[in-house]
Amino acid sequence: MVIASIISFAPFVLLLAGFPVSPVNAARQPYDVRKIIDAFRHPREDLTILCAHRGLRWNGTADNSHDAYFRASEAGLECIETDIRLSRDGYLPMIHDTGLGRETDVGEHTGQAAYNPFTGQGYNPPVIEQDYKGFIEELHLRDEGGRVRNENVPTLPSIVQQIHDSRLNVVLQLDFKDQDAVEPAYWQLKNLSNSAGVPANEWCIYKLQAKWYKTPEEFEELSWVQDAFASGVQLAYIPVYGSDDEGQWDTLAGLQGFLKTNYTISAEIGLRSTDGPLQDLLDHIQGNVGADEAFRTAGTFFAIGDFVDPITSPRTFFDTANYTLPDNIRVNNSAFSYSEDKAPQLIDSKVGNYSVDGHDYRSDFAWIVDSGYNWVITDTADDWQARLAEQGKRNINHFLADGKESANPTLSSGWYRRHVRDFPLGI
Repeated sequence: MVIASIISFAPFVLLLAGFPVSPVNAARQPYDVRKIIDAFRHPREDLTILCAHRGLRWNGTADNSHDAYFRASEAGLECIETDIRLSRDGYLPMIHDTGLGRETDVGEHTGQAAYNPFTGQGYNPPVIEQDYKGFIEELHLRDEGGRVRNENVPTLPSIVQQIHDSRLNVVLQLDFKDQDAVEPAYWQLKNLSNSAGVPANEWCIYKLQAKWYKTPEEFEELSWVQDAFASGVQLAYIPVYGSDDEGQWDTLAGLQGFLKTNYTISAEIGLRSTDGPLQDLLDHIQGNVGADEAFRTAGTFFAIGDFVDPITSPRTFFDTANYTLPDNIRVNNSAFSYSEDKAPQLIDSKVGNYSVDGHDYRSDFAWIVDSGYNWVITDTADDWQARLAEQGKRNINHFLADGKESANPTLSSGWYRRHVRDFPLGI
């Protein structure tokens, strides 16, 4: 449901329906989550794994919402990349930003100025300083245009429970924004499972910043990891290497250590350009990995930016105020992204010396494919699905449960499109 009226930047709420709706061309697949986890370990020429970034959002579906996660599974996607924070009272709200302003109606709820992501002004209280019970749980989520939806902020356990109750066949990449949220997540998920009975802590992938635990020894000393080992929980772990990690410690030695563990299933390598920082890590993974090394895969994020076409129309809630929207939301194959508490910036403007030529190539579909990445986190799963299928790189049969046949793999073509126009060739 879309309300096509002019909405000023004022403290009132427009509620849009937020319940799951099955698309006409839905293709929820009979996946075995254990096979998806196994596919993360082993490269296959006919498969690139797709991870829906914060679920299948856009076109009025808020990110990290029950609706976005349901739609991702209905579209046949195998993985959803999540965002998790820790509230003051120990809950795990699914919020990407440090503050609540852009993604919720916290301003309207408290009678204060609503946060504007184009100016960085307005009420944007940090998640970590708020209680979930009695406050965050009462807030409503916004969609990509700023419109308020009739869906509240979920927690990680509630999302996992939805996956169980709706019989969704997906794995989650748990992208923790707060290091202190990692251990509570393990304990809160310990007694949960999917509908097939697979423990949540075996298909919820712990995707943690490599700088938090630089070696397997540091990681394995954690009390919750020790409990997993003692309980027979088959953890799935992915260390995330960012370009700013290069030179801070021996990242290659750390990666080589994790390659020899039975719980590390892949690595996220935040390479910004060919031959930039971290190229040696990607080269090692794609090289002659020894027989005692557990995986040969790497993934990255497709940085398509935050601006969408409807943001320039009167249907948006966000008022661009004194921010001048560009004539083109992409400049020199770079994209604009929101920067918390300041105006949006081109991704290229933030790449610094992490690129050999000043361009962040994560906005380039062809570059990511040519770099040999085995899995991709993307906001535009429908576009990636179509292009990879044309290249023979979306053989989802690797994920299917024993004795099952795939459903129609066609993604619903209208709802999930992030932009109202097709993407130009080469993006």
